[in-house]
Amino acid sequence: MKSHGVGLGRTALLRCEAAAVPSPTFEWYKGEKRIIKGQGIDIKSPSSRSVLTVTNMTEDRYGNYTCVASNKLGTANASVPLIPPNTAPYGTGSAHILLACRYLVLALSSFISVY
Repeated sequence: MKSHGVGLGRTALLRCEAAAVPSPTFEWYKGEKRIIKGQGIDIKSPSSRSVLTVTNMTEDRYGNYTCVASNKLGTANASVPLIPPNTAPYGTGSAHILLACRYLVLALSSFISVY
């Protein structure tokens, strides 16, 4: 999985998709701490995906972000590091994890906006 350079003041969009039956619930973490909405952080989880938006990137927002998708069959997670742009190539990437239980597949992609 690629690291993603995000410039200060920029916006990062992290999209987590899970192909799961029954539909999964999502949680986001930065390091070990669960992320909640507010103060430049927005989370939307329609149907089988969740989008974490980090606006106005600051130094303290750099770190490892993890999406956790779960349903009654199990749990899967995927992580992506957000780091300053001078330490990683600019671009997008994804991670795909297949959980042992049926019908729970997780994909996490990050997109760096240009505004």
